[in-house]
Amino acid sequence: MKITFVKHSCYTVETENYYLVFDYIGENLNIPKDKKSVFFVSHRHADHFSSKIFDYDADMYVISDDVNLSRGNNIVIMGPDEEIHSLGLTIITHGSTDEGVSFYVKADGEGIIHSGDLNYWMWDHYTKSDILEMDRWFKSEVDKFKDYDTSVVFMLVDPRLKKYYDLTADYFLQQINAKHFFPMHMWKDFDISKRLKEKYQHRYPHKEIHIVQGDGEVFEIDS
Repeated sequence: MKITFVKHSCYTVETENYYLVFDYIGENLNIPKDKKSVFFVSHRHADHFSSKIFDYDADMYVISDDVNLSRGNNIVIMGPDEEIHSLGLTIITHGSTDEGVSFYVKADGEGIIHSGDLNYWMWDHYTKSDILEMDRWFKSEVDKFKDYDTSVVFMLVDPRLKKYYDLTADYFLQQINAKHFFPMHMWKDFDISKRLKEKYQHRYPHKEIHIVQGDGEVFEIDS
């Protein structure tokens, strides 16, 4: 499996028969002509969605229902907690603690979670009540993924949350039995992925926390 960190929260995943693109907002993509291409949009925010996705003649677009688009021949609109089977893919959505959806995709036997903006948000202005509600909300959504056969997780590691940057990663690592964990939503603070690995890798010797050093980085991984 070939994984590319394009930028911000955009990753591409290339399997034997598919080229999957999550939360694309720009940069060149070299889509193989012999593979089915599918774009996923977790929600409408400008750092997760761009109409540039339609510059590519993809086989399918799977788009959160908070984006103002109509269904088409190759456009599938999905809300939280839905499941479809199309082009040989299994696609399941769950909720977000912001807007839109989070994704689970099964392609060529590989299970992939892209969390969109499903994040353990912990802002300075939060009250005790806000914190309790976020804890309940975030964990209840992540727990929906627990029983899925998962190889790869793309999860938020946001430096704006300061000392709480790792809350999301901590819970995903605890609850999801996957081999590969990739940070995203880093706002180009790539050193944060190194800090994450240094803090957690020793706790999970059978899971690989990947360090991202910059836009366009490519990872060749075994599931």
